Amino acid sequence: MRKTGMFMIAGLLLAPAAQAAPACEDAVGVARAFFEATSGDAGYVLDAPRELVSPAFGKALREERACQAREEGICTIDSDPWLDAQDGDIEGPVRYGWNETSATVGQVELRYSVWKKPYVTRLPMVRKGQGCWQVDDVITQSGRSVRRILAQPVP
Repeated sequence: MRKTGMFMIAGLLLAPAAQAAPACEDAVGVARAFFEATSGDAGYVLDAPRELVSPAFGKALREERACQAREEGICTIDSDPWLDAQDGDIEGPVRYGWNETSATVGQVELRYSVWKKPYVTRLPMVRKGQGCWQVDDVITQSGRSVRRILAQPVP
């Protein structure tokens, strides 16, 4: 079981991400590495290893992390995107599905349970040419885009 809570984020914001890059030609492998590095007690989306996220999404995550450190609290992200809430447990295994749109764009769907209800979180994926796949956003169970949330001004 994974317990998460927004109050733990502040203590983890500056922790280095020690996740090795997977074979980056495999979008599902990149999505799995991103999920494992950023969920539960291991970390949070804000701590995504740079090699796993697109430059634009990575920049937005780093700016949010810097804001939270500066403000010593929440800036624009107020819940755990994997749970679409502040607390909860991811129950059972995570199943991954790949939907390729083109040679450079696609989406990985993560399916799991929270509070005994089925959840689907989507990771839009991008790559330049024949390069590495990278996560370009997190679309929560309720359809909220983390990238859009991060683009909003700090309240």
